[in-house]
Amino acid sequence: MDRYFSLCRQAMLALLGSVFLVISCTDDMDNSPRTECIKFTSDIQNSWVSVIEGESDDIVRASVSTLRTDRYDMLYLHTLYTDSIESRFFTDSVPITRAAPRTGDNMYAAFGVSAYAYTGVWDGSQSPNYMYDVQVSKSGNLWSPSSSHYWPGAAYNMKFFAYAPKGVDAYRLSGQVPGAPTITCTVPDRVSDQQDLLVAVSGEINGSANSAINLTFRHVLTAVKFVCGSDMKAGTVKSVALKGVNSIGTYNFETSTWSDIGTPRDFSQTLDLSSTGTSGEAITTKVQTFMMIPQVLPDEAAIEVVFEDSEGEHVLRSNVQGGEWPMGKTVTYKISTQSINWEYTLAVTGPDDFTHEGGTNTYSIASYRTNGSRTEEPVAWSAEFSTDGGTSWSTDKPGWLTAFTTNGSGGTTALSYNATVGPVSARTINPHTYALQRANAKGAAGSYYDLSTEGSSDITRRNTANCYVVDAPGWYCFPLVYGNAVKGGKDNKSAYVYGGTSTDYHVLKTFINHLGNPITDPYINNNEGCTAVKAELVWQDGPNLLTDIGYRGSGKDAYVTFYIGRSKIRQGNAVIAVKDHSGAVLWSWHIWVTDENIAQTQTVRNHASVVYRVMPVNLGWCDGDSTLYDERSCLVRIKTAVNSRIFNLHQSARTIARGNNPYYQWGRKDPFAPNDGYEATNKTLYDVSGTASTADPVTEEFFTDEEWNADKSIKYRASLANRCISLGIRKPGVMNRNQWGDRRYYNLWSMEDVDGNTTPNDDEVVKTIYDPCPVGFHLPPRNAFTGFTKTGATIYEERDSTKFNVRGTFDHGWNFYGNPDGSGDIIFVPATGLRNYDDGGVYFTLYELGESGFLHQAKSAGYGIFAYTYIGADFISYVGTLRKGRAIPVRGVYE
Repeated sequence: MDRYFSLCRQAMLALLGSVFLVISCTDDMDNSPRTECIKFTSDIQNSWVSVIEGESDDIVRASVSTLRTDRYDMLYLHTLYTDSIESRFFTDSVPITRAAPRTGDNMYAAFGVSAYAYTGVWDGSQSPNYMYDVQVSKSGNLWSPSSSHYWPGAAYNMKFFAYAPKGVDAYRLSGQVPGAPTITCTVPDRVSDQQDLLVAVSGEINGSANSAINLTFRHVLTAVKFVCGSDMKAGTVKSVALKGVNSIGTYNFETSTWSDIGTPRDFSQTLDLSSTGTSGEAITTKVQTFMMIPQVLPDEAAIEVVFEDSEGEHVLRSNVQGGEWPMGKTVTYKISTQSINWEYTLAVTGPDDFTHEGGTNTYSIASYRTNGSRTEEPVAWSAEFSTDGGTSWSTDKPGWLTAFTTNGSGGTTALSYNATVGPVSARTINPHTYALQRANAKGAAGSYYDLSTEGSSDITRRNTANCYVVDAPGWYCFPLVYGNAVKGGKDNKSAYVYGGTSTDYHVLKTFINHLGNPITDPYINNNEGCTAVKAELVWQDGPNLLTDIGYRGSGKDAYVTFYIGRSKIRQGNAVIAVKDHSGAVLWSWHIWVTDENIAQTQTVRNHASVVYRVMPVNLGWCDGDSTLYDERSCLVRIKTAVNSRIFNLHQSARTIARGNNPYYQWGRKDPFAPNDGYEATNKTLYDVSGTASTADPVTEEFFTDEEWNADKSIKYRASLANRCISLGIRKPGVMNRNQWGDRRYYNLWSMEDVDGNTTPNDDEVVKTIYDPCPVGFHLPPRNAFTGFTKTGATIYEERDSTKFNVRGTFDHGWNFYGNPDGSGDIIFVPATGLRNYDDGGVYFTLYELGESGFLHQAKSAGYGIFAYTYIGADFISYVGTLRKGRAIPVRGVYE
């Protein structure tokens, strides 16, 4: 029957000090509330830390020293280090005894555990108040203590310290005093009494864990072994001895360090081993392993070997002072009777990382040995591969490593070899689709979620816009209102009627509707000649992204409704229009489906110290599918007979995100189709019938140059400009081919912009009903992004990107710092190009400037031009102008 190892649930603070009263799990507790008993599982970690510290990353050496007698005889001692307490040299089948190094298969029958229970966090001052050196034995698959203990509850944290073997005089645990425990080790004289010392430390565990605690034991001594070298004479190894090595030390559980190391002594064992001299043959078996205090060997330290051959007995001795015995490692001395005193050098330079596309890179190897006379000889090498982090090795390379030289004869100069890897197969994911599909649905059929009130029935919360953001599946509606003409449930007249004093004919005094008539009421149906009868999709960039588009109600209480299904939702854009009996479009709205929280704005401070909060992405931004190329790597071990060098052959991961955004002609509210991810091709659009198309938007001249020049009167030209605006409303999917746009008005995107100023400024933006931004945002002023350069001035003529206020290099855009001093938020501005007015195509080149890679943003109008921030791979322009007919991305600023 399994026995459970546990801490008592019942623990309380004593009246004086923070000392716990420990209560055993006895019969008198039967009526007390209990939690689960504490219990353990265990394993042993054979590998710990790297060895040969301080050695160059490029060269690993195996040290060689000479054992001499007073005769001409010599033995040569090769010292090797391995990362495991288990040496790769042992092939004997001697039965396991208590002196043998321990593994998970021959764990000690019992170990000791001390447990600490405390409030707050561990600070090293607590005492082993719950358990002190309690013996734990295995019962079934679990380890149970000699007496049960229960979990103390969530008010306490726990920490456990364990060691094995328990009850051995050589390993003395510190007393029941504050602080982490220590063990003082005195190495026994006889090797058969030298046992592998294991320790384990848990992390902090809450007192209500109620589950088995895994203790991973680590080796804290050093295993010292002897094997035959490659040219050992046949004979008998009579004995081996370690002379003048430190025999006492104290190990600290918490710091994993040894201290108070000292008391040099001699340790020897009689072997009488008849050896054939076969390379790698064990001289000391597993049970003859010296288990020693980790140390730097003192000045008098030496190795002594008594060897007998046909010529008699030889007593051989060599000083080994200054050598290191690392903790948890095996130090193996390879003994040779005929070697010259060689120093072995293996220098390896691995190949550069490979890209996801694969290819061929070079690696180099120099492998040689040098003796005391400085004679150098090549040393042959071979390669092994590991795809599990070094746990196992094979001479078979992974399949994606298509070419690799696996052996060589060595040489004193580095020779280059080729490594070739194949391309990584691509896989496609879209975490944004996953997030949207998991979102809680909003609204229901017949009970729609009103986007203008954020789902509230309180009409005083109504705020309208030309763009509505949707972040979940559901049934939605919005009222028939001109742009942002309703704010806080009231008529926002400043969005469509100029209230200033300017008489300049470049200022549109009352904004007009699809008929070219002045707007008299925020609600479309309340304007003369405007009666909507249906709602209809213009386009969307995802198949069946929006369905069940409908029109409900009448007059002021009319709504557009639509549905977004959970199986179809993804980041995307759509345009919905309402029409009258004749089929004419009265107005249209942009629906932006995204999981991007645009309310989490980024802060931009310009060189005038004015702070703006900008959208985290461009208006209508979609990350699209990400193409992932997974990382691949393997360890390559280049090895000789005496040493080895490991490098990581690595093929880097790559994620290619094809982000895209729609485009906007100056003064117009409706988006035009996005491109297809940083390319001059189009994202697929779907019309009202579901027909897919990647064609460029239709372009149309809303009036001709001949018409404009036919009559220069103010009234006539105003009629042409008004026609341009009204046609833009009636034709939301058609780009105006007139390169100068309406050629007249300044204030279509900011009501108070009445002077046509195109120089950088921080003038207040008064959002209009033609503004394309969603609720809470409007177009930025011209000065918003001057902090993107280090001087605040245009960087164009100099073509000097070092003057940009950026982090990293240009990669489909720049990562700008939010503050001019190179601090603050990181604002990524993608270079997604423009749509040109003449053919509607996407371009990444301005004809006038002849530069590639571009972006950004617009606000105020001039005569035939509009102001913008233009960003390329090696320039930023604030003072340039751009023809109104070109459609570019938009980045909104918080109102």
